[in-house]
Amino acid sequence: MSDRTPPAGDRADTGYTDRTDTDHTDRPALAAAAAEVPDLAPWLARRATVRQFDTDAEIPDDEVRAMVDAGRKAPTSGTTQMYSFVWIRDPDRRERIHELCSRGTVQVEEASHFLLVCVDVRRIRLLLAHRDREFRTTPAMGLLEGSIDASLAAMGVMLAAESRGYGVCPIGNILNNLTDVAATADLPAGVLPIFGLCLGAPRHGEAAENAPRVPLDTVLHEGGYRDPTAAQLDACYDAMNEMYGDSVYGDDRREWQETLERYWGPNGFMNRREGELLDALRQQGFFAARGIDEPADADELDADSDAPDPDADRNSGGAA
Repeated sequence: MSDRTPPAGDRADTGYTDRTDTDHTDRPALAAAAAEVPDLAPWLARRATVRQFDTDAEIPDDEVRAMVDAGRKAPTSGTTQMYSFVWIRDPDRRERIHELCSRGTVQVEEASHFLLVCVDVRRIRLLLAHRDREFRTTPAMGLLEGSIDASLAAMGVMLAAESRGYGVCPIGNILNNLTDVAATADLPAGVLPIFGLCLGAPRHGEAAENAPRVPLDTVLHEGGYRDPTAAQLDACYDAMNEMYGDSVYGDDRREWQETLERYWGPNGFMNRREGELLDALRQQGFFAARGIDEPADADELDADSDAPDPDADRNSGGAA
């Protein structure tokens, strides 16, 4: 059984109506009496990110809480729920975060609401301390498990928002200056923002961004992973080049390899962000159990096994 499962109490409320009147004695979840879940596949196939928001539209606070509450029921690793959403309400902070995104993401300021989606191991530390139990941060697993949990929960929030007619726009550009974003939001040790999430009403009605994807047979590997063939690689480029032209991505002269290189080339975004991520992990205390400089001596690590006070390295701005 997967460890990313909702608590049993929540599963009891999410049964699925049998549409064929078959007696599913071997699949009791399908035989449970509950409201029928609609087929979301066609709707998901045409969903789109919203990049232009109606600045006069508002989403009531109770709706935001309801949408986050829906996302909170996402699967989680070992019931730990290693995520938090930090609701940035102050316009000056939102403007500053937009600046730290290297501009170009005006949605941060124009959307009705802006959330920072965060990995949160701090709450785990505090929960264990509350029961006199020990905690030790593991930076790699903390980042990996927390990112999975946070992303699943955020997708639930996004789907809840879109099902109500609102638009959403994830903001990955906070990674450009992650240490300063964390400081601007006054995030304590153990809390690391991984992307932003804009919620609002689409400026032009229903979202309709031209957002193709690579072919299914290049992401679904039946029976085992296989490298794509040359023909499949060409098909990927043919599919993704359709997004250029009348879209937010540029004109007909652009091709997808330029975008890939801009992100993953030697001087691309991902390589430039690598050092920033490591700085942010240090600043936010993810290496605290090892010391800020990550000592390699095992004896030194063992000698300093006590978990630091949660507030001892609360950042006040800038990289540590």
